[in-house]
Amino acid sequence: MNFTKSELEMLYQYAAPTKEETLAGLKEIVPVLERKDDLLTKVIVENTVRKLEKLAEPECNRFIANNRAAFIAERDKSIRRRLAEAGKKEPPLLGHDLAGTERFLPGTRHMVTVEILNSDSPVGFPGERYRFFLSDEGYQNARASEGRGEVKIKSHATVCAGKLYPDKKPKQPER
Repeated sequence: MNFTKSELEMLYQYAAPTKEETLAGLKEIVPVLERKDDLLTKVIVENTVRKLEKLAEPECNRFIANNRAAFIAERDKSIRRRLAEAGKKEPPLLGHDLAGTERFLPGTRHMVTVEILNSDSPVGFPGERYRFFLSDEGYQNARASEGRGEVKIKSHATVCAGKLYPDKKPKQPER
């Protein structure tokens, strides 16, 4: 027997351990739906009831339990996925603050965001990320450090009178 996604969702919401209890729960809401004029939901519930009535008792109970388990697994997977994504968030930026005085110094010409790659780096520990406002000489030192494999320059912006001019345009979100 083929159930639509809407019917499976309805079955999940009203599922009880046995076929009779599940059917009783579904049949109980049909009169309420008639009063509210929710025709689509009423049709979904009635189709679900008809299909469940055609299934044999043990097969129906297994089907209800499997459907419930599938929805719970999908819900848990979603929560696990979101938790995993939250754990993968980038570490906080250390170093100079975006509104710090370093940005407005007369010799400041570059803003870089760097990721520390190994312990030979002049600052920080592997995995940390830093933002620095640098003079031309400081920027050349950062490039040399990147060349030696100590850091990776993640982004660069030119600084002029405290204003930032990024090298690359930020990616536009798709519409």
